[in-house]
Amino acid sequence: MTSDASDRFLDQANEQMGAVERLIKGLPGVQGYVEKEARRDADKRLRLYIANTLGEVHSRLLRGQQELLDNSGLKDIDRMDSALRRLQTLIDRIKTASYGYAGFFDTVRVKDEQLKALHRFDVALAQQAAGLGATADALIQAIKNNEAVREGIAKLSDEIGDLDALFAKRGEAVVSPDLLLNDEQLPDVDPALLTTDQEG
Repeated sequence: MTSDASDRFLDQANEQMGAVERLIKGLPGVQGYVEKEARRDADKRLRLYIANTLGEVHSRLLRGQQELLDNSGLKDIDRMDSALRRLQTLIDRIKTASYGYAGFFDTVRVKDEQLKALHRFDVALAQQAAGLGATADALIQAIKNNEAVREGIAKLSDEIGDLDALFAKRGEAVVSPDLLLNDEQLPDVDPALLTTDQEG
């Protein structure tokens, strides 16, 4: 890797970490889920926050799609369109998720381990949403440079799929809170990001 490429990679990693930290500041935090009456509101705020973040990414990608059309005609437009549709479907799913009388919301007293585990899912969502934003920006730059566009779209699609799977797993844990006690079910996150415990 050249020095310039290495510097760009480091800058992108730092920007992504900053984006994750900014996102986490808007999450409910463990305290937001402690009181039974507040849990649904905390969950809704979390979902809208992540969905709005992804909506901004979607808007940037739409502008990138227009540039792709201007630069390359119809080449790769179908792939880009497919990725955008998948992202919009995920945004809609996150916004409108309904868990009915899910176990996590109905239990009067939730164990500390379960609260921390759900927060871990929330941080992982923020982490992946920030990563998706960075990937989208890299793709837009690739479109401007007219290089590695197809690879960039493939990476974006993979990350949308990963985020979709993570959100589905979080939904399963909300419905069946005992899954929150199973370490194998929990997402990997940077431990330093879990120290934030802002009030919900």
